[in-house]
Amino acid sequence: MVKETCYTEFGLGHYFLASVSEKEQFLAEPNSNRPNWPAIGLLLLANLIALSFLHSPGTGDVSIWRNWIDQMSAFGLTGGFVHSGTDYPPLSLIILAMVSRCADVFGTTVFLSLKCSLLIFLIATAASFYWFSRNLILTVALEFSLILNSVALGYLDIYFAPFLIAAFFCLQRGHFTIGVVLFTISCSIKWQPLLIAPFICIYVMTTVGEGLSGRDRVSKRAMPFLIAALIVALPLVMTFGAGAIINSLERAMTRHNFISGYALNFGWLHTWALHLWAPEKYGGLQNGEVDLIQTRDALLMLPEKILFYLSYAAILIAFALKKKTFRHLIVYSILGYLSYFLFNTGVHENHLFPIACLAWILVFIDSSQLVRAINLSIAANINLFLFFGVFGQRINTVIAGVDMTLWFALANVGLFAGLLLHTFRRNGVRLKFSFQ
Repeated sequence: MVKETCYTEFGLGHYFLASVSEKEQFLAEPNSNRPNWPAIGLLLLANLIALSFLHSPGTGDVSIWRNWIDQMSAFGLTGGFVHSGTDYPPLSLIILAMVSRCADVFGTTVFLSLKCSLLIFLIATAASFYWFSRNLILTVALEFSLILNSVALGYLDIYFAPFLIAAFFCLQRGHFTIGVVLFTISCSIKWQPLLIAPFICIYVMTTVGEGLSGRDRVSKRAMPFLIAALIVALPLVMTFGAGAIINSLERAMTRHNFISGYALNFGWLHTWALHLWAPEKYGGLQNGEVDLIQTRDALLMLPEKILFYLSYAAILIAFALKKKTFRHLIVYSILGYLSYFLFNTGVHENHLFPIACLAWILVFIDSSQLVRAINLSIAANINLFLFFGVFGQRINTVIAGVDMTLWFALANVGLFAGLLLHTFRRNGVRLKFSFQ
């Protein structure tokens, strides 16, 4: 087994450098076998905080989930998927159908059943992370970073989180088939993880079957994807129809005609600039506050599209040309997804969610990335908080006539640029390759 230099003792003061195998890193216990009561107490506190948001009304998206449930009640599961006009994959609606059924069984409201399901998946996400990491502190950090998105504001991203986390850990352990199957499940719950799919495909295709040659290597590398297609994709296609699923994906890619859908990114800065430059067309600032701009003008959104396609392609090519380590998979997946969040149009405030999951996996394998993971988790949560607080109501972000969301949008761009330059410099990627 190839040995890598990594940090094996997690601490804020200093790190002890050692050379260990990935297997030894996974099996290593922090300090002793005695229960870490302070960490256990912190984990209980995180779950109590999550539980306290059980009756939080969430954002307006909660009413959309309720509408989808009503459509399934009226037309059945497959008919409801079509009539709802959803831009989510089928597994999300299957989970929501189960939420509705549980509400009937336990004699409670659909809303409370929904919030309980979000809490259960939050706990499952933490359990999934701890199962592989055996690190309570990092597990608590991960759970804290996901509470606002899930139980508090009522987004459905938490449904795919345990599968996404388990998928990456399985890939690190060399369980490629299970990893690809779990990742496919996460993509069948929300479409956003598909942005990471090219990185996983490259990693699997270049890692599986090392030492083999010819037909054996090809079949070995294709097997994880064939099994995932048979276990996950094929049953969904047979149940809901390929056309309905493709239409759902198309709606996800084209329906949201915002320059920025409350995402603190380059598009949000562009939105602010349009309010100033053409208030007669796009509306002026309301007491200094920036608001959404909807448009189908392809030329107006061209800067975002160019930046997204160029940056994403450069990051993907750089990953394809470098050595395929698991650390590189995590880092380049984060960079690729950040390029989508920062530069694509129609991005929403909750779309940084996968980054919070990947960031804490990165810290587990490289504890020197702790500060970066904290920054990414803050970015994901502050984007939610500035627009919807903790109870789904937008807060006043204007201070001294300036909307503070602009500063956070700039900070997010800077966070991406810093990670990009650090990664390219560390891996010997020529900067002129990414900018020319």
